[in-house]
Amino acid sequence: MRWRVLAATAVAVTALTVAPAAAQPPTTGYTLVFSDEFSGSAPNTSVWNFRTDVKAGSAQRPSNVTVGGGLMTIDLKAESPPYQGKNWSGGGLVSKRALRYGYYETRAKLPAVGGWHTSFWMMAGDGSTTFGPQRRTEIDVLENDSVNARTIHSGVHAWNGEGDGGHHPGSTYDSGLDLRQWHTYGADWSETSVKFSVDGQLRYTAPYTPDQWTHDYLNIWLTSIAYPTTANGPSTAQFDYVRYWQKDYYLDNDGPAAYGYGESGAWYDSTVDGWNFTSPSRYATCHTAGNTATWRARLGAAGSYQVYVWKIAHSGSDPNTRYDVAHQGGVATTRVDGTGGSSGWVSLGTHTFAAGDSGYVRLTSSGTGCARADAVKFVRR
Repeated sequence: MRWRVLAATAVAVTALTVAPAAAQPPTTGYTLVFSDEFSGSAPNTSVWNFRTDVKAGSAQRPSNVTVGGGLMTIDLKAESPPYQGKNWSGGGLVSKRALRYGYYETRAKLPAVGGWHTSFWMMAGDGSTTFGPQRRTEIDVLENDSVNARTIHSGVHAWNGEGDGGHHPGSTYDSGLDLRQWHTYGADWSETSVKFSVDGQLRYTAPYTPDQWTHDYLNIWLTSIAYPTTANGPSTAQFDYVRYWQKDYYLDNDGPAAYGYGESGAWYDSTVDGWNFTSPSRYATCHTAGNTATWRARLGAAGSYQVYVWKIAHSGSDPNTRYDVAHQGGVATTRVDGTGGSSGWVSLGTHTFAAGDSGYVRLTSSGTGCARADAVKFVRR
């Protein structure tokens, strides 16, 4: 199913009594990597942390989150006496696993009374605070204040530790839907944009420019809290499932994306920036031939992928770096001059790969200048 674009205009509220059919990624080539269908009898604490912060009008209780009947339910309660200084309590789940580019989706039914702020969103964190120093990228797939039963906010925030990064592409609009009924919410996050959908219909596209945000790994949050004003009654928020599909694969020389990276010869951390400023680039012993760096992807699906390497342009770089791409048809070789032009992605061609980790990119230094290694990507075609 491909997305249809639906304008954010006001139309009559659709009062659904049956959940719409589950949506799916907007194009082919995605592989399901993470999901919870909430089919058990309790939250899976090997997969999830509870949201436990105190924010706005409520404190968040783990005991407010239950699983049963194929649903995750957040009970939104009045507290007397106050709990952690608040007269209301909310809650939610935050995935222990952090994920990157791909398609995220949930189906949710929002609170029936006013004063509750329910969200499906992604940001680095464990749920103990929403203001951790590790937060940089925040992607809000769905935000709704239940005083407005059909208003949705979707967008991207750039944070700088405890401070506001100052760039917030987003859209708040009248969905034309009764969000107190079941609806499906999705976000397709790529290196250049985030596309937000409701019930499989594209509603808004936010730019995600690499020179403005880091390429974070983000945790999934399914939460509801009393906000922005004091809640006017108890209620519930419910989630039917949450799923994440991956299509493209990014490998780096450190951090979570370094799972398939290896070196031979002598390599050192460089002060020259790579594609992600939080991840240092590497350089091999200068004027030495035969140093290698290898990036080996774990592809979830066989298919055609365009392969890129991040070229680090520097006057002291290797002018004749060799890149070998091992694929189903053999090995393709490309030479890249790292001394000229600007830093950026350089294509190493489009090739067919099997699922798994048999395919790879290998850099070999030529013996002139300093070979530099940072990141590669496999983009599904």
